[in-house]
Amino acid sequence: MAEKDPVSQLPMAFGDISQLGPVELGPAPRTKFGRWAKVQQVDLSTLPPVKTWECLRTSEPITIDGRLDEPVWSRAKWSEPFGMMHDGGPTPLDTRVAFLWDDQYLYAAYRVEDPDIRASMTGFNDHVYFNDEDVELFFEGNGYYYELGLNALNTSYQIRWTWVEPLVRELRFAELEQLFKAPDVLYYVAREGEQLGRHADLNYRLPGCKHAVFIDGTINCPEVKDRGWTVEIALPWSGLKQIAGGRTVPPRAGESFRMTAYRCHHNRATRTAKGWTWSVMGNDNIHIPERWNNIVFVDRVA
Repeated sequence: MAEKDPVSQLPMAFGDISQLGPVELGPAPRTKFGRWAKVQQVDLSTLPPVKTWECLRTSEPITIDGRLDEPVWSRAKWSEPFGMMHDGGPTPLDTRVAFLWDDQYLYAAYRVEDPDIRASMTGFNDHVYFNDEDVELFFEGNGYYYELGLNALNTSYQIRWTWVEPLVRELRFAELEQLFKAPDVLYYVAREGEQLGRHADLNYRLPGCKHAVFIDGTINCPEVKDRGWTVEIALPWSGLKQIAGGRTVPPRAGESFRMTAYRCHHNRATRTAKGWTWSVMGNDNIHIPERWNNIVFVDRVA
């Protein structure tokens, strides 16, 4: 006679968790990531200095339709072409970004050269770079940073990243509690020199964020040669207060924030994807905020 498994013979303590009493459960995560990841350490001393870039004011209204037909965009300071993220080397297609600001919004615009525009992802906070070309914007405050990505269908994902160590050091337990309750999260573990890492709220939406895409061509039609697509983004300073971490927004003239811009390019022939970016990162990970460019907000009108 086979021996009985002693563990299987133990009585169940309870049939389901509701028998424990009034227990509140959060939703199951839907993330496609693991629960945690690690940012590769980079020797920053070998990299070129980060850029300092002026963001000019706009006195003209900007309609967020993706067309970039307001005259002020032609007078804004456009970036150099994006380079390969790891070393700044040249890329086969042109990508550029420009910024403007006023008392209500931080504006960003992208010009994306793309002879075969395609996009497929349309779901809420779909991480579009998995399947599609996308452009991304990163804005760092004090203790937080914001990530926004868009494909050519104007599908967006947004993330609020929170550094955990300051919350523990400053005994901000209520905020830690809220992080733990977030339904879809990713945790970047501590890098060298850190005691704790950072928490990503993958369900985040920046209040009042506006964005639009204009297609110069025919999307998802490889028989037609396209010119590319353009993007307009407006991030309200009132919403960015959640990212600024106590810093003044809108900023005072002469103040700066670290920001960068990114393009995920898909090589369909080799079925691979690579990051092209405005700032040299030293590896293929954009999440090294100390390598992002220093954007100075000036009172000079574009």
